[in-house]
Amino acid sequence: MRDETVTNSTGRVDDSGSVFTTAVLAVNALVVLLIISSNSLVLAAIRLDSCLREDIRYIFIGGLAIADLLFGLSMTYNFITVFALYWVDSYYGCLTAYVMPVISLTASSFSVFLITVDQYVSVVYALRYRNVMTATTAKRLLRAVWCGSVFFGCTVYMGWNTYDGRCLMLDAMSPSFLLTMGTMAYMLPILCMIVLYTRILTIARYHVRQIALQEQINQDPLLRERGIYNFKQFLFDFRLLYALIIKAC
Repeated sequence: MRDETVTNSTGRVDDSGSVFTTAVLAVNALVVLLIISSNSLVLAAIRLDSCLREDIRYIFIGGLAIADLLFGLSMTYNFITVFALYWVDSYYGCLTAYVMPVISLTASSFSVFLITVDQYVSVVYALRYRNVMTATTAKRLLRAVWCGSVFFGCTVYMGWNTYDGRCLMLDAMSPSFLLTMGTMAYMLPILCMIVLYTRILTIARYHVRQIALQEQINQDPLLRERGIYNFKQFLFDFRLLYALIIKAC
């Protein structure tokens, strides 16, 4: 922000505004540094470990780390150009300061959604997981997410903005664009993830009950005998049905 000083009634210069601006920029710089360093470590770990590179889950995690890393870099550009130096006076220079975070946040949101989809497939279709969710499929899904995010962000350059010379988000970004971004890039993935995780929880609880019941049967002689009796009764009924079918033929 601009360094503005105010003189109070005692004649002293009040620079509390500049101190507050400096503190905000320092906190934001620390957050951005943590974002960049942590996601860089994640990408380095995936790059150096061949086992992680072959794991489908880490392909999606790597895509999420790239999106978050881009967000950290874009916020660095945003703070320097818009909040610190005020040297963004061009049309594309100002819009770029907001388009880059939009692209990275949209890609990050849908990358988290893809991780949820991967977990859902691994639970619901456990036996077919390796056939359904392959490395090629995961990479294609990530490409689709990034292509959609870049296209959505670039619509700002195509005229979906209200830039009037002032480089502030509410002045440069169209309200309809911000509403669409909040709905399509955040609310919709969140609602879908809630539905998928509810389904995962339901299936997980069902499996836990089945395992507990099986352990109870194995520990209780009466239940174990009853289970053996039911199995024998099933075999008898099956043999009877088979005999009837043969006789009918």
